[in-house]
Amino acid sequence: MILEFGDMWTVWNRSDLFLITTNACVRPDGRLVMGAGIAKQARDRWYGRLDLRLGALLTERAKHKTEFLRRSTIYTMLEPEYNLLVSPQWPSASLGLFQVKRHFHMDASIGIIQRSTDALAAWCAEHPKAEVHLNFPGIGNGRLSRDAVMPIIKKLPDSVHVWQFEEEADATI
Repeated sequence: MILEFGDMWTVWNRSDLFLITTNACVRPDGRLVMGAGIAKQARDRWYGRLDLRLGALLTERAKHKTEFLRRSTIYTMLEPEYNLLVSPQWPSASLGLFQVKRHFHMDASIGIIQRSTDALAAWCAEHPKAEVHLNFPGIGNGRLSRDAVMPIIKKLPDSVHVWQFEEEADATI
């Protein structure tokens, strides 16, 4: 894993896989909730299309894995966790999802980040030449500390670049 500092969008055009951190909540209109952080930036970049497509992909994937969908009056939380979702059109479509929590109101989950990291490591083993870019999982709207997440993600291969928006003076790997 290579730690990078700055705006991850600067590498959008040269990424083999560009992962954004997300949750598993789908609104009643079928859109994935993407209301903060890099997920919101991506949603706004492809306004009106991305959140709807991703909501449909996650809903279909959940239906294939289980018939159980837990419903609230406002959102559907998909079960089981999806952890990592790479576009079915990869490599021509390079955007993917890295799950950090189930519900957008929750803090990020160390357990989900661990399972998502394991899924990404397995994907990288199958695609060793792919350059992957991922925003630092769980530390923004996920409200986890960098120190809590670093031991998990530092095990990723060097083909994975993890981005933190602002450099911290004591940043170490």
